[in-house]
Amino acid sequence: MTTARQPTSAAALLPTVALIGNPNSGKSSLFNQLTGLRQKTGNFPGVTVDKKVGFCSLTDGLQAKVLDLPGTYSLYPKSLDERIVLDILANAQSPDYPNVAVVVADASNLKRNLLLFTELRDLNIPVVLALNMLDVAQQAGLMVHTEQLRRELSIPVVAINARNGEGLLRLKQAIQQVLSSGNQADSPYFDSHAYAPGLIDEIKEAFSLPNDYLALHYAHQYAKLSFLNVLQRKIIQDLCEKHRFENPVLQARETIARYEIIGRVVAQSVTLSDHDERESFSHRLDGILLHRVGGYAVFFGILFLIFQAVFAWASYPMDWIDAGIASLNAFIKDHLPESPLVDLLTDGLIAGMGGVVIFIPQIAVLFAFISVLEESGYMSRVVFMMDKLMRKFGLNGKSVVPLISGAACAVPAIMATRNIGSSKDRLITIFVTPLMSCSARSP
Repeated sequence: MTTARQPTSAAALLPTVALIGNPNSGKSSLFNQLTGLRQKTGNFPGVTVDKKVGFCSLTDGLQAKVLDLPGTYSLYPKSLDERIVLDILANAQSPDYPNVAVVVADASNLKRNLLLFTELRDLNIPVVLALNMLDVAQQAGLMVHTEQLRRELSIPVVAINARNGEGLLRLKQAIQQVLSSGNQADSPYFDSHAYAPGLIDEIKEAFSLPNDYLALHYAHQYAKLSFLNVLQRKIIQDLCEKHRFENPVLQARETIARYEIIGRVVAQSVTLSDHDERESFSHRLDGILLHRVGGYAVFFGILFLIFQAVFAWASYPMDWIDAGIASLNAFIKDHLPESPLVDLLTDGLIAGMGGVVIFIPQIAVLFAFISVLEESGYMSRVVFMMDKLMRKFGLNGKSVVPLISGAACAVPAIMATRNIGSSKDRLITIFVTPLMSCSARSP
């Protein structure tokens, strides 16, 4: 695989391949495999909070622009990062609008992952389904029959392993095939027109939209589409009021209708294999980590271990750095005559740098622990476990990650609040995070 960064003018002429999927489905790992870049991957929602861009070569040497979009469960966004996906897919004039969408699906939870796929197909976006985590599905006793799934969905389905690149060549071939063949238009999974015919017809006419489902999203989410101006939003709002559009009711009907179809597809394509009925080590561990009493005990025990490491174990390298700075100052004062320049060097430059460098061990230890918690998957379990407790303080479980990160540095911690869906919870978390005593402010 050859990977190259393209000039902006050349990139505009390349076909665009968008990697789309649920959070933690393996999109960023697949993006790294395709482009050779090294985006951060992790085991908790919200790793990708903005689109990432790279380039890759397909099977015939054709260069393609690859987008790694934030994880989302559907095209009804609940957080700022999910709106990025909607903004791109609902705007055919966007420079990032995909020629092909690769839906990266977690094979161990296929039913939930296919919801997003059906929405993309109803937007008439050409799709390739990349089945990831098949090994996890097999460990759970699930056998996913890719050929049967391909026949049921009438689109290319490719089994991949985003971690080691298995199936990457077949995926590139499938992308190339879809790029060559063009649109995969078929009967929609959800008949939007049947539920709001007059409204959809008027929105399609007013905005020259190509299909009913896109018009339905304009009606549902005109306030969230950043590419619409004030006048355009007013037009849609007036049309919705004219036709008495019931937004939540129709969205619920749509979700139910889609899951009915998805349920039939999964029933034909996934079987439960004979496997050891004993609980896996992971399940047994979850029973401890998520226990209503023991889970909190483990969590606070881990927090105690982290802060013990930060403030006790890190004191040794901090003392070494402090002694090194003092020795350097003494060496300079012993070998250079007294002068304002020497005072500036020892009491200003070296002492000032030492005051910053001395905190590096604490920050390094804390970030090392946070990385281990993220990569092990424990952080996502903490989010789930702490949700009920955090809501008593006006927050939610996702606030835990920024608050813990705030013990290292408040700036990246505040940036991490982007994946909190509720704007109220996000704002409260932003205001609370600086109150966490970071290592530089701790006594």
